Amino acid sequence: MSETPDQRTYVLEVLARTGLKQTELAKRAGLDPSTLSRFLSSHSGPRLRLSTIRRIEKLTGLPFSAGTSPPDGEAHGFSESEALLLADNVPDVVAVVLNHLRATHGSVDAWTLKSRALELGAYRAGDILFVKLAASPLKGDVVCAQIYDWSAGRTETVFRIFDPPYLISATADPKLFAPYALDDERVGVKGVVLHCLRNR
Repeated sequence: MSETPDQRTYVLEVLARTGLKQTELAKRAGLDPSTLSRFLSSHSGPRLRLSTIRRIEKLTGLPFSAGTSPPDGEAHGFSESEALLLADNVPDVVAVVLNHLRATHGSVDAWTLKSRALELGAYRAGDILFVKLAASPLKGDVVCAQIYDWSAGRTETVFRIFDPPYLISATADPKLFAPYALDDERVGVKGVVLHCLRNR
């Protein structure tokens, strides 16, 4: 099997999982929008460069994993994350805050927290967290991080407290107690939480 169908399946899965449009995915990943457009419109055309795939992986936290698709239409190489990246269709108040933060801080993403990992640190499941991408964390910052399982071809996005050289939870859930040691190979920080919105 050629690599192109695998890459195409990966990009389509990224679009479906994140809810991003082709143009927005390309812009946020620092790519020319025509690159993805040409690639997706051609079933036998050029492959994407490895650097392009890596940019998409870094942006979304969803790893590319070559090979055949798993049974039952399950997405290959994806793990259930502790948060959901919000895309275009966000509530008005979230859009206003997101646009303001992007104007003042540059690259900022909005995530809906799905985990209890920070419940004792004042963050609850359902909170919307605004993350400044590529920001260097300070001790005590809440960060968005990615945990890579290279052997299984999976990446998980987690939110933890930065306590160098570890990422720690603040929860009563014993399944989430284990700290992660930062090493930029298996565990890397994607960004720092700037603000949080909570629905009643």
